[in-house]
Amino acid sequence: MLLRRIERESAYASLLLQNDSGFVRTLVLGVLRWRSRLDFVIDSFAKGKIEPEIRDIVRLGALQLLFMHVAPHAAVGETVELVPLRARGFVNAILRRIASRTIPEPPDAATRTAHPPWLIERWTKSFGAERATKIAEANQELSFPDVLTDTPPPDAAPSDLVPGMWKLSGSSAEVDGIVLDEGSAVIAGIAAAVGSDVLDLAAAPGGKSQVMRARGAQVVSNDISITRLRPLIGKSASIVVSDGRHAPFARQFRVVLLDAPCSATGTIRKNPELKWRLQEADLITFASLQRELLASALDLASESVVYATCSLEPEENDAVVDFVLRMRTDFVRSEIAGLVNENVARWVENGVLRLTPESGTDGFTAHLLRRR
Repeated sequence: MLLRRIERESAYASLLLQNDSGFVRTLVLGVLRWRSRLDFVIDSFAKGKIEPEIRDIVRLGALQLLFMHVAPHAAVGETVELVPLRARGFVNAILRRIASRTIPEPPDAATRTAHPPWLIERWTKSFGAERATKIAEANQELSFPDVLTDTPPPDAAPSDLVPGMWKLSGSSAEVDGIVLDEGSAVIAGIAAAVGSDVLDLAAAPGGKSQVMRARGAQVVSNDISITRLRPLIGKSASIVVSDGRHAPFARQFRVVLLDAPCSATGTIRKNPELKWRLQEADLITFASLQRELLASALDLASESVVYATCSLEPEENDAVVDFVLRMRTDFVRSEIAGLVNENVARWVENGVLRLTPESGTDGFTAHLLRRR
């Protein structure tokens, strides 16, 4: 079962679902998106412990009853058919209770928005309770691809943040252009606005490199993974495979863009499994690599570094910059607001981009550092 594989193998749902129908995708992503709220309702009506494999199936039925408006007889009947004979009566009873009784109200914001409590608590500390709730609610919305193209796709809406970008309402399979998240394009636009000679130090899968080239920059795309750089093959003559901490370049670049590997807490709307997989203690392990990569980026930049992550967490952003700048007096923080349009500028706070998912895009944090 896909839900078991995603949990057991720490796999990305989007990759496992590439060849599945829209209904299967809706079910799997829906369960991942609403898991703790589904469990709250299930446990309110269940009597006794539920095996993990059985719980996954009950979640599928509960999702259809609570969020998909599937006819109760169909949702219950088809879900029960998936269960081993020994558990069918048990599952049938739970789902019929959910279908016929008043559903209890979630006791807190974490349950209501189906997020781990520790994430809600830290976002409340960082952004305040109101914005933390908006972030969590935005993560529960469906996520579709965005595309940078000269030809507006049918039924697409223009981006408010990125000129020439369109927000799709379905698949990007038949769309020509550069497909990437709107937030990623914002980061690429900042780097291209800083200068036209750019090293994309952690470039995979290559969307930001393509956007920077479309904005007129000369870009060298570096990443440690040749596999993840494959989308750039044939689209760029300047691809380098190396560990960004020990990049083999004999010259500096005017601008280095470092979109560092991170916890990706800004991408939960697209990858809902992340919120159940990630632990708060994991954040410090990302920060260690991020500090090393940022130190390397400063060495490779003759003028500026754009340091970005798709994480909302201070340990991976402000704390990383603070740590490295304590060791490096040759760089200082600089202001991002003057490099972006007014719709992006409203997400800039004290010179730092803090783009969070209620903007309608993935969340990103970005700092601009300039050589003295």
